[in-house]
Amino acid sequence: MKSQIYTPTIILMAIAIGICAGGNYFSQPLIHSMSVELKLTETTTAWVPTIAQAAYACGLLFLMPLGDILEKRRLLFIMMLLASFGLLISGFSTNIYILLLGTLITGLFSSSAQLMIPLAASLAPANSSGRIVGFLISGLMLGILLARSFAGLLSTLFSWHVIYVICGSILLITTFILYRNISPFPPEKSDKYLHTMQTLYQIFRENSKLRLRAYIGGLTFAGISIIFTTMSLLLAPAPYHFSDFTIGLFGLVGIIGVFLANFTGKFIDKGYAHRISILCGIGLIVSWLFFYSLAYSLIFYVIATVIIYSSLSAIHVTNQSIVYQLSGTAKSRFNAIYMTGYFLGAALGTTTGIYAWRHFGWNGACILGLCYALCCFMLCVVDAFNENKKKLIT
Repeated sequence: MKSQIYTPTIILMAIAIGICAGGNYFSQPLIHSMSVELKLTETTTAWVPTIAQAAYACGLLFLMPLGDILEKRRLLFIMMLLASFGLLISGFSTNIYILLLGTLITGLFSSSAQLMIPLAASLAPANSSGRIVGFLISGLMLGILLARSFAGLLSTLFSWHVIYVICGSILLITTFILYRNISPFPPEKSDKYLHTMQTLYQIFRENSKLRLRAYIGGLTFAGISIIFTTMSLLLAPAPYHFSDFTIGLFGLVGIIGVFLANFTGKFIDKGYAHRISILCGIGLIVSWLFFYSLAYSLIFYVIATVIIYSSLSAIHVTNQSIVYQLSGTAKSRFNAIYMTGYFLGAALGTTTGIYAWRHFGWNGACILGLCYALCCFMLCVVDAFNENKKKLIT
């Protein structure tokens, strides 16, 4: 029988996951303010969130597999400790180079958030795994959304540095509390790191469903990263002249998506994962049509933000629940592959979104996002078709 995992521990994990994930998004509503203080162009400053996503993807690829071969509690403690140091370095930075260093460290080691999710899934009973995963991803999404809003608020009231210092300190405290509350969790098998890394490609090559879910996750996050990155560039100048705080508030409308993620887990446990994926794919397409209609009214932007956050949250819960069921002894490696694709998609969306914005404006960014959404929808349909075909054969 699996060990009982207590609700207070799950809540602490959700808080830690939210802080780790949110730390990589502080810069997105602050690009304009950072550019002004550091005397840089907004295009140059936009490399901060790009590096955050790329570093996070590297952490997932190269550090997460350690969760299968090392004692998880100690590994979590070290990685979260370093992530908190990265936030503090960013908070006390005085030039772009120190800021990028702090961003790199935070992004690399905040991948510890993704170690906690398979750990909780391993400790939870099988019939409640989907609900717990949904709850933890709700914490992740809530952390991202509140991080952006609080970053904008504190930047407006004080300085963009403040959010990094406060959250770095909170994460440092949370790290020690979690270390005391999580029991030692030895690896399910002993192996060498290099051999473990070599098995990643084998796992990726031999699991078509894992590949599809990694592509779906990457395309979904690529699309929403366009919104994250261009939001400040779109809403800070004329004709809107929104403050960092007001821009950050747009993230709060996505909280609806957080609650949907927790709600989605219950339906995943009942076997509706592929139907949810297809509905989310449709939601992504609809959201970009609303974004494209911004010229007519700002309300279309708000509606589109609600839809795209909800779709992202639900499809992410669905993806991870499916991925965790693909392996019993290599959950960290399976999750590493999926989450690497997920955040490489984010880096792709950030980079291509900035390019589209610079050369084609808001309409170009919307068309790019719609292309990502259409590709995601088609892959969701393909995965559902493959699953139905498999059931007919068996």
